[in-house]
Amino acid sequence: MKTIALLLVFLPLTALSNNSKTFSLMTYNVQNLFDIKHDKGKEDWTYLPKEFKDSSKEVQEYCESLNNPFYRKNCLEYNWDFKAMKGKILNLAKVIKSYDNGRGPDVVVFQEIENVYVMRLLASKALEQMGYRYGSLIEGPDSRGIDVGLISRFPISNRIYHKVDLRPISLRSTRGILETVLDIHGKKVSIFANHWPSQANKDETRLIASRTLLRAALESRSDVKVAAGDFNTITTDDPHGIKRNILPYFEDVERLGKKASGEKAPGTHWYRGEWSSLDRIFVFKDDLNQVEIQYESYDIVAHKFMLRDFEWKDENGNSKTARGIPMSYNVDTYEGFSDHLPVCIKLTVQ
Repeated sequence: MKTIALLLVFLPLTALSNNSKTFSLMTYNVQNLFDIKHDKGKEDWTYLPKEFKDSSKEVQEYCESLNNPFYRKNCLEYNWDFKAMKGKILNLAKVIKSYDNGRGPDVVVFQEIENVYVMRLLASKALEQMGYRYGSLIEGPDSRGIDVGLISRFPISNRIYHKVDLRPISLRSTRGILETVLDIHGKKVSIFANHWPSQANKDETRLIASRTLLRAALESRSDVKVAAGDFNTITTDDPHGIKRNILPYFEDVERLGKKASGEKAPGTHWYRGEWSSLDRIFVFKDDLNQVEIQYESYDIVAHKFMLRDFEWKDENGNSKTARGIPMSYNVDTYEGFSDHLPVCIKLTVQ
């Protein structure tokens, strides 16, 4: 499959002034931000207008082939039209704008964003006048078509796609790691956007992703290397990709950030009664003489308007209520955001 690299400049936008050498970074899994058109070769059928689905035999055959009744129902009935897409984009923009007293982060790393079109709508329409003049996205081999991307107030000098090859552990394709090199206050800063294989895959697949990230960071000639994204790694992973290949070489922002800033939320993602920190930020240890981590600025963005209470049943059938969990987007009411909470940090280049 052909990989399309996109180096973007979003114009016109008004940049916000920042005279210090400090910049802020957010990573945000936006949970299935798609456009409303089918991309050939991609299984994006759920995220299409219902009017089109009802008239397409191809869509109906695909949806009916799904074994999971929840996914099958959504595939057939989910009405992802322009109004639904626009509503989600505006809601995500509200979250991004809420950071740093309305200023928003200088750099945002996205996961589960389909293509440059929806990223452009978010950056230059919903976030108009916020100063996100530059964008980077590479379309990779994910079967559903979800990718990683980045928007920035700082110029982009290069971007590199690092393929994550899961063979021989798995024949499935997965998202690559997108390295975007930014010019930040006279320093070359590489931001590695990650979306590792989900927990539905073997732990070894995330070990492969960790090796890919480490190799890319070791080969990079940038002054500062920062890895951010959804690492899909939990404490019980074995082998544990983060422990084996990331923590020996990268500083874990969360580790000291929570101590310095106080716990803002139990984690970034909730699933069946368990919180986890799937979304992380790491800074290459060899670069700590070039950049200072402002640990007191560490933030899991968890405003009340982003959260909800949720009734669910445990494995024994007992009814439970989870309070204050991330509110996913509802295509019928146009309310909600994502099942992940964004993570932010400020860094000062030396």
